[in-house]
Amino acid sequence: MKKYQSHAGYFGAISLVILSFILIFLESHQIITITNAFVYVIVGISFIVMLISELFLQIKYIKKHKITVKISALSNSNLYILKSSIIRFIALFIPFLIAYALVQKHRIFFYESKEFFNYLLVIFSTLSIPYIFFTLKFKGDKSYEIGDYAIITIVGVKSFYKHLFDKNYKYHFYKNRRVKKVARLYLVNLIFLSLMSKFVIDEFNGFKEQIQLLIWDYDGFNHWYNRYRSFYLVIFHLLFIVDVSIAIIGYSFASRWLYNRTKSVDATLSGWMIALMCYPPLNSVSGRLISYNGLDTHQLITNEYALSIILTLLIVLYSIYVWATVALGFKFSNLTNRGIVDIGPYKYVRHPAYVAKNSAWWIDNTFVLTNIWATIAMALWNLVYATRALTEERHLKQDNNYLEYCDRVKYKFIPKLI
Repeated sequence: MKKYQSHAGYFGAISLVILSFILIFLESHQIITITNAFVYVIVGISFIVMLISELFLQIKYIKKHKITVKISALSNSNLYILKSSIIRFIALFIPFLIAYALVQKHRIFFYESKEFFNYLLVIFSTLSIPYIFFTLKFKGDKSYEIGDYAIITIVGVKSFYKHLFDKNYKYHFYKNRRVKKVARLYLVNLIFLSLMSKFVIDEFNGFKEQIQLLIWDYDGFNHWYNRYRSFYLVIFHLLFIVDVSIAIIGYSFASRWLYNRTKSVDATLSGWMIALMCYPPLNSVSGRLISYNGLDTHQLITNEYALSIILTLLIVLYSIYVWATVALGFKFSNLTNRGIVDIGPYKYVRHPAYVAKNSAWWIDNTFVLTNIWATIAMALWNLVYATRALTEERHLKQDNNYLEYCDRVKYKFIPKLI
């Protein structure tokens, strides 16, 4: 029997595209004025669409393969489950409050991130206890407890407290493998949720601007290439609205129901550094060290028909890049193993997103070929992403399921070649 793989990301992508156009339509008819809150709302609606579709697909899969599903409660007592739910909520709420305060107070975080975490605070405060209660009532099998984030957090806090105040206590909390995993997971989610909440606003604003240019300034585009380039930018920003929104959903929600809870987090400094140097704020440093801008270069291709072909190729490559994100769906995350995905482009190569993105850079920046140092800089960025893929594999190969996946999909980057 083929192992179940989630296709919820596809439903999320479709809803994001439709909702993005609906927002533009409503504003163009002066029904609403689009704010950041509206963008986060369509991400939330798409999350609900993904969740409903995932549960529907799971039920369909279970019926098709005649799988027996046992409903197991943590306890027969609803009062016991409620008490456990409240304790687990507090255990999860404390690290969230620490992250929330850090985002709100530290200047390194963007305004959009602060706004997004305000919404998360409301959602987390109001829905967590009912969700935890429902989960413990109908999916409370004790086999889940060993990996429960709340329980592990409680273990870590207790150990930390005893370490501080009990001189005879010999067990150090930072030596507990599960505690370290959850601590690293909290840090991953803090970093990337703050980034993605900023990115989705930027992408939507770019999408909105290009749509407005096409609608309101269409006559100003008296040349076909200008119109085509604006159309390309609409598609580009729309693709990355999908990409970043699904990333937000992936980082925001892990559940026993979705089988996307974190199995492990990369524990190596090299893995973290090679990933983080590709994102703000570290990419401002790496971008200066490995830069092809500002060098003595010139445009290699200026023919508008050739440029239109380049734009078409870029749409194809960025579509593959976003397809990889959509295929991951609820399991999307950096630096973590949340379960192996072998659908979509992952059926053909193990790192389709990196291949698509790096190929797009070469096609979009052919001017680097006019300066040897610019060419070397671009090649070094390719090396960064190749190294990133290798550090990810080093981490994922600790999972036997990933080793089996490697046996099925033998090529990292290019089918039949690399």
